[in-house]
Amino acid sequence: MCPAAVVDRMRDEVAYRGPDDKGSVFLDNGGSGWAEVPPSGSGWQIGLGHRRLSILDLSTAGHQPMAYRGKFWIVYNGEIYNFPELRRELEALGHRFCSSSDTEVILAAYAEWGTACFARFRGMWGLVIVDLLRNEAILSRDRLGIKPLYLWEGPGVIAIASELKQFLVVPGFRTRLDPAAASEYIQTGYEDPKRSFFQDVRPVQAGCWLSISLRTLKQSGGESYWHPEQVQVSVTDSDEAGRLFAEKLRECVKIHLRSDVPVGCALSGGLDSSSIALLADAQRNNEGNALHTFTVTFPGHRSDEREYVDAVLGHIHASPHFVTPTPEGFLEDFDRFLWIQDEPVGGFSQYAGYSVARLTRQAGVPVSLNGQGCDEILSGYWQTYFLHLRDLWREGRVLELTSHFVGALLGDGNPTLVNQIPAMARRYRARTKPPIHVRFPHSAIKKRGEVLKNVLALSPLSRRVHEIRSMFLPQLLKWDDRNFMAFSVESRYPFLDHELIELCLSFDPRVLYRHGWVKYPLRTGLRNTLPPAIVHRRSKFGFETPEGQWLTGFLRPKLDEWLKSTRPVWDYVERRDVERLAAETWRSQGGREEHCKDLFRIFAFDRWLDIFAVEG
Repeated sequence: MCPAAVVDRMRDEVAYRGPDDKGSVFLDNGGSGWAEVPPSGSGWQIGLGHRRLSILDLSTAGHQPMAYRGKFWIVYNGEIYNFPELRRELEALGHRFCSSSDTEVILAAYAEWGTACFARFRGMWGLVIVDLLRNEAILSRDRLGIKPLYLWEGPGVIAIASELKQFLVVPGFRTRLDPAAASEYIQTGYEDPKRSFFQDVRPVQAGCWLSISLRTLKQSGGESYWHPEQVQVSVTDSDEAGRLFAEKLRECVKIHLRSDVPVGCALSGGLDSSSIALLADAQRNNEGNALHTFTVTFPGHRSDEREYVDAVLGHIHASPHFVTPTPEGFLEDFDRFLWIQDEPVGGFSQYAGYSVARLTRQAGVPVSLNGQGCDEILSGYWQTYFLHLRDLWREGRVLELTSHFVGALLGDGNPTLVNQIPAMARRYRARTKPPIHVRFPHSAIKKRGEVLKNVLALSPLSRRVHEIRSMFLPQLLKWDDRNFMAFSVESRYPFLDHELIELCLSFDPRVLYRHGWVKYPLRTGLRNTLPPAIVHRRSKFGFETPEGQWLTGFLRPKLDEWLKSTRPVWDYVERRDVERLAAETWRSQGGREEHCKDLFRIFAFDRWLDIFAVEG
């Protein structure tokens, strides 16, 4: 039996996730039923700890752990945006509420509908419900895994947490490296959302719930409550797709603005975040106060997006905030940044997100809307556009294929499509030919080309679902959650409302692209809302950093010193391969994007091994 202090230590290890309140509850079944017991004793079977970031119902009525009817307890991180509608439905069924929080609505919904309640929620969550009637604990995550939830099992104990670092204080836990997760990250940059970098810790799967017996600690298999692969294609007209998309997105933004504290917006100047900022501003017109926006700038660098941000700011009532990350600042923040992230990150752009999150908290804004997810739900990456063109070729639709390239070169087209051909060829080669040799057990190594090969084998619909559920998004959302929660800011994602996702999956792929333009339903649906400079914007960044410039400039002496040092990473990769990779990066002056990312990943992985004292 762990001492009660372990629960409090796990809870307070991530105090930044909830600086406004804290609580712990200990329960024991002494034979006459479950009862709350004092933490000073050792006779407890369930320990619940919670740190609160107050967003809805700022009173003490929203305190957690929260009980309902004496039979259900919850610890929960996230937001259920449709809680007012659910509350009215539950009140009609006889439920009565003591708070105006969404937490109490979750408990009442579970009491009424059991695990079927999760399919009714629109929002993001990682939660544990202790059901004392059924003698089981229910764990659940939202459909996309926006909010984290991890599980570790030791002898006679199961520990559950929001972040990996919380397990470090649990007796018996060891930071043993998962070789499959590490080798995939090093070789491909991808991560399997079913794994963590620690061998014995696994994430609760997104879109699922599982149960744990309070008597035996036996776990059920994960039960899925969301099935996007069952959506049928039904929208084949581009104008209809645009109208439906804009209508549903406006609704999503409206419910994502529900909050009892100020809500701001991360604004990159790209199509996605600009759309969210403009719609959020339109929804808030009656409030009169300015919408706080938060932007990364890199003056003088090609990735700087200030001109597009200014175009958006000219159309809304905003209080803009700007930050310019520097390599000096990155090096100063590096250790805490990796500690916050729990696992190695993929590039400097995640540090840009960290800088935006810090800026948001400094402005006193605890909630931020984010444009993440639009690229996935509308298959808006260049590589997914080219996979669509590949599908046309394979299906013999040559005229339709040709029209994309010809149209891209005409007046209303986007010639960037043609310019992307050599870039896609370089990326394909980089994805199939690893620049370094990894020293993991043969069975653990996922070959660099395997990820791409598996994607190419999928049908168009299966590939779209894979893009949303597995490919990029889980990794991006994990990094984003750590960045914003590090500064006690809740990041929200209107594009990732499941009703909007299902609508997009009903669109025929042909309505997603037109003459070189990606995310066509968004462009047409909001063409009268967005500034022309945004609607017709051809470039695409998204809080990118001048990583090549940083690596070959200020950070080069640090990397040169690292390459010559005795480091833990050399147990996992060939130092000579990394030296060649670095030499090529210096020779190209950081012009090879894939080389820069590969070098950064190995550098970050090495420092992470040290910070978390990871066992090989």
